[in-house]
Amino acid sequence: MPDSVTRALGDGDGEGSGRQWKVPFASLGRGRSRWIVVFIRNEMPLVLLVVLLLVGGLLSPVFLTPRNMLNILWAVSVLGIVALGQTMLLISANFDMSVGYVVGLVGVVIILTQTALGFGLVPSIAAGLLVAALFGLFNGGLVVLTGASPFLITLGSGTLAYSIALALTGSKTLYTPIASFTALGQGRLVDGLYYSTAVFLVLALALEYALRRTTYGRSLFVLGTNEVAGRLSGLLVARTKIMTFVLCSLFAGLAGLMVTSRDGSTVANVGVGYLFDSIIASVLGGTSLFGGFGGTLRTVVGVLVLGVLSNLLILMDVPAEAQAIVKGAVFLSVVWADGVLRSK
Repeated sequence: MPDSVTRALGDGDGEGSGRQWKVPFASLGRGRSRWIVVFIRNEMPLVLLVVLLLVGGLLSPVFLTPRNMLNILWAVSVLGIVALGQTMLLISANFDMSVGYVVGLVGVVIILTQTALGFGLVPSIAAGLLVAALFGLFNGGLVVLTGASPFLITLGSGTLAYSIALALTGSKTLYTPIASFTALGQGRLVDGLYYSTAVFLVLALALEYALRRTTYGRSLFVLGTNEVAGRLSGLLVARTKIMTFVLCSLFAGLAGLMVTSRDGSTVANVGVGYLFDSIIASVLGGTSLFGGFGGTLRTVVGVLVLGVLSNLLILMDVPAEAQAIVKGAVFLSVVWADGVLRSK
């Protein structure tokens, strides 16, 4: 097929003028450029991370020190936990727009059960994670039963979660009465390695194993590639979808636990920023928005790219508003690149 497409321009009698219209990127991924497309599609997130690290090293002598790298990991670990659950859904060609609000609601439930109901450390944490699981079950059940868009369903449930959190807090900040609760978010496994960082990395490894070595993980790739074929081949599509929505929401709940523990307090909107950032991190790491391709270790790379980029922007004294513009531009760029490269 030629790199241009002949489009007949009608002159009123059905005859064409024979003008040539170029199709953007029509030749991309063909012939000698094929290996370039494959390389960019598979390895560009890692290349981008290396470039950012090199730039940071040139800008600051302390940027590449182990302590600073561990601090960046700690800073992005909560977002990373949310992004891991989002990645599982994206691979199956779904996503959850409620995760940011679930983060906030879980923190509110944990602290309220401690202050209003007198729950101890473990029961209050269990109550918060249970709420997260119920929201995931609600989301997955509605998607399966109605066949409606996950975007609309989870956007609606996210609004519900946020409204409940606002009502419970009265739009005020809540503080934990249990001093030991903050150890989860502020404590360190070893010098420089925080508990939340360790949890993030261990979960990423465990989920990567599940994706590659278990029936459930392989089913997600099948659903993301062709759900009809998966159903015809005997996959339990409904159960797999519901399980994945519950898992994603549980990870958002775990992130809510970590950020609430780290701050020792919470507000209803504490997790709002994690919604789009979790999708950006997943896609930036190489997980396709269209499903069927990705991995949680790739998401770790995407989260690190965001963390290093934010660190660099702060290092260069870039205003917060401009940082948001850069982040939005990055997201649009990776969505565009994902759409172009996945079609090759």
